[in-house]
Amino acid sequence: MPGERFADVAIVGGGVMGASIAAHLVERKAGRVVVFEREDLLGTGSTAKAAGGVRLQFTTAANVALSRYSMAEIRNFRERTGVDADFAQDGYLFLLNSEEDLRRFSETAVVQRALGAPVEVITPEEAERILPGIRTDDLVGATFCGEDGVATPAALVAGYAALARRGGAELRRGCEVTTVAPTTGGGFSFVAGGERWECDWLVNAAGPWAGQVGALLGVDVPVSPVRRQFFTTEPLSWAPEKMPLTIDWGTGVYMHLHSGGMLIGNSDPDEPPGFSQTPDLDYLAGVWEDAARRLPRVEEASMKTLNAGLYEVSPDHNAILGPVPGLPRFVLANGFSGHGMQHAPAVGRAISEVITDGESRTLDITAFSVARFARGTGTPEGNVI
Repeated sequence: MPGERFADVAIVGGGVMGASIAAHLVERKAGRVVVFEREDLLGTGSTAKAAGGVRLQFTTAANVALSRYSMAEIRNFRERTGVDADFAQDGYLFLLNSEEDLRRFSETAVVQRALGAPVEVITPEEAERILPGIRTDDLVGATFCGEDGVATPAALVAGYAALARRGGAELRRGCEVTTVAPTTGGGFSFVAGGERWECDWLVNAAGPWAGQVGALLGVDVPVSPVRRQFFTTEPLSWAPEKMPLTIDWGTGVYMHLHSGGMLIGNSDPDEPPGFSQTPDLDYLAGVWEDAARRLPRVEEASMKTLNAGLYEVSPDHNAILGPVPGLPRFVLANGFSGHGMQHAPAVGRAISEVITDGESRTLDITAFSVARFARGTGTPEGNVI
């Protein structure tokens, strides 16, 4: 008989991904589900530093499918969990200043519309009508999807954690997993918080630290931690009532409304991978300047907070989902490359089905298998913010 320290499913990582997987598992009566989070609070890793974007504007069909499923769940999150996700569907606006980018985005928009995403290719003048005050003299076009929007990452964690607890899941905080070994029955023995546990299934939902968790079992999980930085502003008297999450594609700067002000961020493409989460004021000053060139009234704003978090970046900027070849009960939910929060509902559903039904039936996650890297297959995601 299983002992006190036995879990049918053990989940490493208590961010939005781990919480979603736990919530979906308890709904499917998966037995004893235990989440192990090394920090003292849930969702304090990458989830806490997520910008909150939710979009259909991806370049691969598999990612659009994850977004469509997740968007429906986030839209009804209060009814499902009791917590409001604050989902504002004010759109995503990609501003393009090169003919090559306009061509690529236009071609992608055809595919997105075929998948049911109402993406429009618009002129710079139309973009300015959507976001008055932007500089358009160097733009050649833009894309816009009115179904896209922004949700609150912490709300998703809180909602899924509450749903998981109500279903009997245990959420253990300050409990780092330090060793893992396979058992003869196909499960795993591991140490968490200094205590030895056993489980039938082990889920890696450790975000940027997924590679370290995989290494405990000798599994290469190709995820690199990459710093992403942003700042928030004090409330702005001139902030519009509604504003799409706007991406200045030429510079990479993104901005959206946040607590009466704005959240503005970017990442340094030349920064090597690492676990630093210390904001760089000099770098963020450059982000400020780029944002002000596109939206001049940003010059009038005052910085409120400086923030830095980690993306978990895979080689093709797509998620890594499903069982590990040779270790079929070691399941990966990693590598989201900046779109993990918005895909957490779909991934929770898919991974719960892998564990309870033997495969993901609601969503086809074949394209996200870790085996694609050994085969040299897979299609890189092009719209990475």
